[in-house]
Formats: sequence, C-alpha cells, structure tokens
Amino acid sequence: MTNYLIRRALQMVLVVFVSTIVIYTILQIAPGGPLDGLGRQNGDQKSEISDAQRQRMEQNLGLNRPGYLRYLGWAVGEYWIDELGDILGNPGDPETQLFITGTWSDYQSPTCQEAGGTNAGFVVADGLSRPCARGIVLFDFGESWSVAPGRQVIDILADRVPPTVRLLTTVVILSLVVAIPIGIISAVRQYSVLDYIVTTFGFFGISMPVFWFGLMLIILFGQKFRELGLPFFPSGGTNSFPRVARGSLQDFLAIDPGSAGDYAVHLVLPTIMLTLVYLAGWSRFMRASMLEVLRQDYVRTARAKGLRERTVIYRHAARNALIPLITIIVFQIPGIFSGAVLTESVFSYPGMGRLFIDALGRNDWPIVMGFLYINAILVVIATLIGDVLYTIVDPRIRFE
Repeated sequence: MTNYLIRRALQMVLVVFVSTIVIYTILQIAPGGPLDGLGRQNGDQKSEISDAQRQRMEQNLGLNRPGYLRYLGWAVGEYWIDELGDILGNPGDPETQLFITGTWSDYQSPTCQEAGGTNAGFVVADGLSRPCARGIVLFDFGESWSVAPGRQVIDILADRVPPTVRLLTTVVILSLVVAIPIGIISAVRQYSVLDYIVTTFGFFGISMPVFWFGLMLIILFGQKFRELGLPFFPSGGTNSFPRVARGSLQDFLAIDPGSAGDYAVHLVLPTIMLTLVYLAGWSRFMRASMLEVLRQDYVRTARAKGLRERTVIYRHAARNALIPLITIIVFQIPGIFSGAVLTESVFSYPGMGRLFIDALGRNDWPIVMGFLYINAILVVIATLIGDVLYTIVDPRIRFE
C-alpha cells in the first residue's frame, strides 16, 4: 500500500502540473488575449479601463515575455523568473527587458508581505518595478480584476467556500443516508410496489430541470406561504442579517438574524432541491449494482451456508455493491468546493459556483484560474480517496 500511495502521489503532482499548463494556455490563447474583455463592457464608459491600468495588468501578467516565461511567473512566482534571467543573461535594453533583477529577500520584504499581492511591487536598482507575485504553488493568485477589484483572489475564494461547503456537505450526507437503504431495499424487493414507487421517483428526479424545481420551491414555500399568512421560507441568501422578515419562519420561531438557526433555515430550500436530484440518481445506481451482486456465486454460497438473510444482504452483498456508487460519490468532493451553479443562481446563494460564473462573465481571469487550479487539486485527491475506499468496502481489492 505504501509503494502504491507513493506512486499515486507522484502521478497526482504530474496531473496537476499538466492541468496548470492547460488552464493557463487556454486562457492565454483566447481571442483578443486575456485583457480583451476588460475594455468597455455593455457600452458603459465607466467600466472601461484606462491605458495605465492596462499597462499595469500587462506587466503583472508578464505579457511582454515569451509564453513559457509567463507561465513560470504565474506558477512559481516572479523570483524564479529573475533567477532564470541571471542564468540566460538579461537583455540590456529596458524597453525590451524580459527580466528585472530581484532577490528572494526582496520578495520576502515587509513591503511585499504586508501588501501581500501581485500588484504590490518593489523598485529594484534599475528603477523598474517588480510585482510581488509568489506563484500559485503558494496559492498567490493575484488580485481580482472586476468582481472585487484590488482584493486578493485567495481571500475572495475563502469567503465563498464556507457557504458552499455547508450546502453541499448537507446535501451529500442526506442523499447518502437515504439513497443507500432505498437502493438496497428496492433491489431486494424487485418488482414490488415499493420498487415501482422508487423507480418512478428516480425517473422524476433525474429528468426534472433543476432551475424549474428551484423556482417552484420559491413560489410555493416563499411567495404562496406569505400570501396565505403561513411562516414562509427565505428565497435567497445565507442569512437574514441585520433583521428577519416579518412573518417568516425565523420570525415565527424567534430565530435571531445571523445565528446558526438562521443559516439552517436558509439552507432548507436549496438542500431540498439538490438532495432530490442526488437522491434520485444515487438510489438508481445502488439498485442496479445491488441487483448484479445478488446474482453472484458468493451470495448464493453464503445463503447455502445458512447465514441469515440480513447478514447476506448487508455484510456480503451491500459492501460490494457500493463500489460503483463510491466512484460517483468521491467526485462530489471537488463539487463541494466548486458549488452548484444552477442552485446558487436560482437561490441567489453566494457560493463558489455563482462566483465562478460571475468571474467568467466579467472576464476576471485571476479568479477563474485560481478556481480551476484548486479544483484540479481536489479532483486528483478525490481519485486517491476513491481507490483507498475500494479496499475498505471490497476485501478482494488490494494494492500490494
């Protein structure tokens, strides 16, 4: 197992490295360049960036350098570009200079550390400014361009992660707790009334448009409940701070704005919508896998030995039937970080999915690239977790 984990760790590093190259290349070769969308947006002169701002962004992005040097500056920081410049030799003309001499102490200076950003530069001996970028390896993604101008991308991501983690973790746990038993019972009692009900429910959940169901929940539990004088649910956001709406469920239960109960009430509607979608699909996968396992020879052998049916089902059949479901579930780990785009949009939920869409729509490439980089790391971690879980649920699998 140790040798396997070491090999997988090396593979994970290679996959993440290739992913960063793909992410950076795709965004760099976009028509018009990475700064093309930052001109006048929607005909609004106020949204047009100045020439000075554009030059500053071009310097921070290293657009005056060859492509491979731009990538190195983004990936490992500007200091290593300077070191490479010392090895290759700096061009003498400042107008075409590809490298600006700096030292590691410059990048660790109080000026860079306190400002803590790509745009916080220090002046070197030749009078030119070098940005303090330390690279995505150290999770320095620079500053946001348009979503939150001047703010560090890592800080923006950190603010959006907790709401998304609360929502998706709740959904995954509830879906698993319900989907696994339903799938097992439906398979054991195949073609029973319960099986037909579960199958119909599964087809409905899989085929139902998420955005439509979300709007129906808002209309029913938000608008109609309010019209009928019933305690209604909030239709968006994560809390009711600074005050709760009169007649709302929080008002009826005397829940303080911004409290844990307030956050929980705001999770109810988006959780119902996502849980129904996940539950429908996962229960169908569990049922299909369980039906296949129940026909295996070792299950018939266990029954022939006189084992109790409950033992045969839950100890022998169910564990092996979990393998296909584990493959699907582990890839929800990146989803817990990246959020649910449609759900967060419908419920105005300030999570990672909505942030990603906003960043794409406003050409905020530092946020987009930071988002994709972290998501790539989580994907390779999820695959490793899935492989380890295989050995736990199925004794036939060993990585010796």
